[in-house]
Amino acid sequence: MKTIHPSGMLKAALLCDAIASGALALLHLLLNRPLTAWLGLDSGLLLYTGLFLLAYANLLLVLAYTDRIYIWLLRVIVGGNVAWAGGCVLLMLVDGVRLPMAAAFLGLHALGVLVFAGWEYLGMRASSGMRPVSALHA
Repeated sequence: MKTIHPSGMLKAALLCDAIASGALALLHLLLNRPLTAWLGLDSGLLLYTGLFLLAYANLLLVLAYTDRIYIWLLRVIVGGNVAWAGGCVLLMLVDGVRLPMAAAFLGLHALGVLVFAGWEYLGMRASSGMRPVSALHA
């Protein structure tokens, strides 16, 4: 399996994503009841996403300090971020989010996750063993 040496940009993106995901995990887990009441979102949904985000943040933290990373794993992370953002939007549409605060919370969450996906993608492309970022525009 092919690995790369992560660029400084990729390491920074992974570290910032880890910090944001960890903070959101703690928010979901420690303030579950107030968030449920405030946003009108299901308590179980917040609990399970909080647990997932805690594990995800730990993975990203490890990767941010690793010298070699599997390319397939980075692609899963970038694709997973895009899918997560899509899930936030889908939840707003399908669940019929009634409270404006919930729509704002999910919308900002989706936007933030897409920013991390783009940053991690560019960082992956700038890493040793990948095509340079400038080659993307050629």
